[in-house]
Order: sequence, then C-alpha cells, then structure tokens
Amino acid sequence: MKAVSKKLEKDEQNKALIKDKKQIKDDLKTLREKYHLTEYSSHVWVKPIREHFGNRVNAAVAQKIATRAWNTFSRKLFGKAKKVRFIRKDEMDSFEGKTNKTGWRYIDGNIVYKDLQSPLILKKKDQYALEIIRHLEKKTEFSFKVTSKGETKTVQDFYRVKYVRIVKKEIRGKVRLFADLVIAGYPPSKNRKLGKGKVGLDIGISTVAVSALTKVSLVNLAEQVKEISREITLTQRKMDRSKRTTNPQNFHVDGTIKKGKKYWVFSTRYKKLRAKLKEFHRKQAVIRTLSHRTLANRLLELGDTFYIETMNFKALQKRKKETEVSVKTGKYKRKKRFGKSLGHRAPAKRCCW
Repeated sequence: MKAVSKKLEKDEQNKALIKDKKQIKDDLKTLREKYHLTEYSSHVWVKPIREHFGNRVNAAVAQKIATRAWNTFSRKLFGKAKKVRFIRKDEMDSFEGKTNKTGWRYIDGNIVYKDLQSPLILKKKDQYALEIIRHLEKKTEFSFKVTSKGETKTVQDFYRVKYVRIVKKEIRGKVRLFADLVIAGYPPSKNRKLGKGKVGLDIGISTVAVSALTKVSLVNLAEQVKEISREITLTQRKMDRSKRTTNPQNFHVDGTIKKGKKYWVFSTRYKKLRAKLKEFHRKQAVIRTLSHRTLANRLLELGDTFYIETMNFKALQKRKKETEVSVKTGKYKRKKRFGKSLGHRAPAKRCCW
C-alpha cells in the first residue's frame, strides 16, 4: 500500500496505480472482516467481560468503552501510531453512554441511573452553565447547516442532552465524581471584549511575544506555576530517597537502577508523598489552565486575526543525540534540553492557542 501511494504522489493520474490501490484496500478490508478486526467486532469482544462483572455495566457504556479501545488499536493498525498504550488498573477516569435514553442520563435536573437519582448541583454564580440549563428546560430551537454530496441543507434541532459522561477526579485526597453533559446546541456568548486588527504571536519555551497595532509586549507563560514546581522537586527527592531505602536490592552500588524485572516495596511514607505529589500536579494544571485562558482573553482584546509562528515543541523536549565536549572545561555537555520548562509552562496547550 505504501509503495503504491508513493508512486501515486508522483503520478496522480495513473489509472493502473489507482486501480491497484483500490484493490489492495478492498483486500485488506476483507481480511479485517475475516479476522474480526472492526469496531463492531470489538462490541462482541466486550460481552464476556461485561458478563464477568454481573452485567452491572450498562451495554451502551460497555460498547462505548470498546469503541475507545478500538480507536486506539486502529491507529496502530493503520500506521498512524507507533504503539498502543494500555490503561492500568484504577487509571480509567471516565466513561460515557451513547444516548440520553439508557444508562446514565439527565432527566429534569437529575442524573439518573436505574434506581439511583442525584440532583445536578450548579454554582449560583456560574451564569454560563445556568443559561445552558435554561435552554435545556425550554427546549430552545436552533439551526445549523450540513453539506452532503455538494448540497447544503439547513437542519432544525433543539437544545438537548446527547449523553452523559461520568468523570472521576481526586481532589485534596478525596475522590469526587462529576457529570459532564454533552449537549446539542450553540454555546452561550461570554461577552468578551473583542478587538480588531492583526496580531502577531511568537511563542517561546516560557514566554510569548505579542505584537499588535496598539500594544507590543513580552509575557511570561503561567508565572505562578514556579511556586509549585519547587514543591514538586522537593517532594520527588523525598520519594526517591524513600524508595532507595526500602528497595536497596534494585540499585547498583553507584546508585543506578538494575536492569530486568524488579519487585518494589513502598512504605507508608512513600504512599503519602505520592498522594501529595499528585495533588501538587493537579494544582499546577489548574493554575496553568487558568493562566492560559486569562492570557487568551487579553489577546482577544487586541485583534481578530492572529499570526503564530509554527514551533515543534515535541522536538524541543527530546534530549540531544550527539555527545558534545565543552571547549572551555573539557567536560561533556548536558544532553538535556527544554523538557522541564515545557512541562511546567505548557506553551502548546490548546485551551490558549
């Protein structure tokens, strides 16, 4: 398939190559169906697992989980990913259904599942969420355009909950469950002040340079993250010392980790530090997201057309491959680059740019 595709890039009008590519696609599709490597086959795979848990998991939820697993596997199957990452035990933080008719669903201000019923709790000052709930209660109508086969049609619909997603979060050591309502409709306006004109952005590792008609500035990204990053470093050092004390058999005399399969013992102190570290990372993520969104709102006041220099942040976080020697000291230079700064500042975070 790859060989034929490369040839087609050079000669796009070659009918023989187009026919060969179509034939290969059809053959591969037949093989996938023969060996049950399809999305709907994954729904069959999950049935015995669901039965193992006494069918307590709703069928629609089980199928949606199977679809998530299939989407990941298909990326590997079609060469779009190098490996499949498996979710460990207790790492699955969310699940969702397909519709608002079965399983977990939203009905008249309540989250309902079988005989369980929990009222939806909203913040009184959250005008954004309150306005959406008003649209749901009134079943406000809206329209949108759909283009199919070259024809554009206007479709009429009303605000409704498509399905409910249950999300688990650990906040200050306590596990909390949140209901995300996936709603059909347009999001309410946040009444932001929008500027007019062109704005140029040069995003760096920890700063962003802004050039607009009315303002030129250099802004630090997520400045408050610094305070927590120091606490994270100290906690990680404590954890490392604790781990080395309780597992001396897994380390060489020089302090490096032994290769091969190892059995780890974690003390009560280590587990408390691990929970503390998790909370620091959560706080850091919240501060970072809030800082980026605040900056984005400030940038929207400067203009309506943004020009951003393309930056490959993925390449910057990798270590250098070549070993270099300093001319001044004669010592080996560090291969580290910008991984830590990128991790703390997150200049490529999508909520902002």
